[in-house]
Amino acid sequence: MADTRYNLLDDALLSVRRTDATRLQYTLPQVLAALADDAIESFDALQIHQRQPWHSFLVQIAAMAMARHGLTEPPTDSEQWNSLLLELADGEPSAWCLVVEDVSKPAFLQPPVPEGTLKKAKYKLDIESPDDLDILITAKNHDIKRFRLVHPTVEHWLYALLTLQTMEGFLGRGNYGIARMNGGFGNRPLLGMTPGIGWGARFVRDVAVLAKARPKLTDDRYDENGVALAWTLPWDGSKKDALPLQDCDPYFIELCRRLRFLETAHGLECWRSNTNDYRVAGVKELNGLTGDPWTPVVRDKKEAKSLTVSENGFDYQMLNKILFSGDYEKPATFNVEGIDGGVFLVATTLVRGQGKTDGFHHRIVPMPPKINRLWSKPSAREKLGQRAEERVQIAATMRKQILYPSLCALLQAGGSAQIDYADVATWMNAYEAEVDDVFFDALWESVDLEPEVAQFNWEETIYTIGRARLEAAIESCPLPSIRRWRAISNAEGRFEGAARKFLSTLFQPKDITKEESHEQLAGA
Repeated sequence: MADTRYNLLDDALLSVRRTDATRLQYTLPQVLAALADDAIESFDALQIHQRQPWHSFLVQIAAMAMARHGLTEPPTDSEQWNSLLLELADGEPSAWCLVVEDVSKPAFLQPPVPEGTLKKAKYKLDIESPDDLDILITAKNHDIKRFRLVHPTVEHWLYALLTLQTMEGFLGRGNYGIARMNGGFGNRPLLGMTPGIGWGARFVRDVAVLAKARPKLTDDRYDENGVALAWTLPWDGSKKDALPLQDCDPYFIELCRRLRFLETAHGLECWRSNTNDYRVAGVKELNGLTGDPWTPVVRDKKEAKSLTVSENGFDYQMLNKILFSGDYEKPATFNVEGIDGGVFLVATTLVRGQGKTDGFHHRIVPMPPKINRLWSKPSAREKLGQRAEERVQIAATMRKQILYPSLCALLQAGGSAQIDYADVATWMNAYEAEVDDVFFDALWESVDLEPEVAQFNWEETIYTIGRARLEAAIESCPLPSIRRWRAISNAEGRFEGAARKFLSTLFQPKDITKEESHEQLAGA
């Protein structure tokens, strides 16, 4: 067999569906050229949770390659990309090959083995499939299952390898994680504003944003001519061999595991060896603060750290904090400069737990042109943030003070039994989901309204949602027939009484009508 196989620069390994509906096999340079031309609709072999690392990888290598040649626009010529990527790997073509028999040389996302042989470096063969290599541990809250690929292709191995090396956290001694997350059980979320949600539109926009953010990152911490592809350097897995962050390019592609691919008559084999420390030096002290252009930074009284998304994902409460709270430093990709129309907020992450996967979360929030224009005005954005927080509190009031006590009264059916939250979770969760569905659209619509009118409309929306959840509980909850009507009466009375107490604007309208509209909040 050849010394090197499956070269991403020269071999058409990547199956794509173009925007003209044709399906083709592309090299990596052809992919980048087609993205620059907004000609790619999708990648056929890419699983949903692998889209985030693939997008980030493509943008990062493009931004680094362009910066080193002073390019301001992504090339649409694949031959030019081929030269740029080869230079990014210091002229070593093996760095773009999945299989390289000479282990003293780099292979794609596989560092050279300084010990000389896999045996001396204690590599072992225990990865049976791309699913076994990927970062999924168990399937929860999504439909992705492990060990699904019966006949994996080279492409499946490539995507799984990339996902692991750029997204994985700590999985026990010998299995350390990436630098771009806060803690071993954190995650690396991708959030950003984009004028379009297609692969090409996001690629071009993010490459431009990274170019604009690059000088500050270089001044603060990185080397503009530093290590671009961490796998091109030998790594023995020891602490002394860790890579200092200041020696790296701001958008360097990192890795976290020692892996090597071989090919036998039976197909591809993936070998791995444990490490004694992280690939990047000082990861524990970094708290994920690497300047990742897609990840918000959380700042509290004690310290700053990169965002870790909980198993609740990007619900309206989390996104409201990220968008408007002063406790969150927005990532570079929240820059909307130069976008005249509407934008989309794209938020994606795979939430990790201890020995499990807590769910894949993906959300797109459309932001109309008037909100985009407002976003660049600090005073108007602050006012919108205040309104958003008021709405979060109104939704919480319905949840805690109105709906929950009413559901408890329903289940008690006139008795005194203790009702736990788990007993009413079905209806409470349905309430939260419905609020989540309407929160941002209603907020954007409210910018044309005076504060009292906007509050009246939101309280009416929340009242309607809460009342519908109570009605659903009444319809579905098994109640003793002898006490059924008392239970319903108690629940409805509790609900209406609390609503009138806590939703003051709705039940004391002060001549407010839904039709009233005034100056845009942005111009106030």
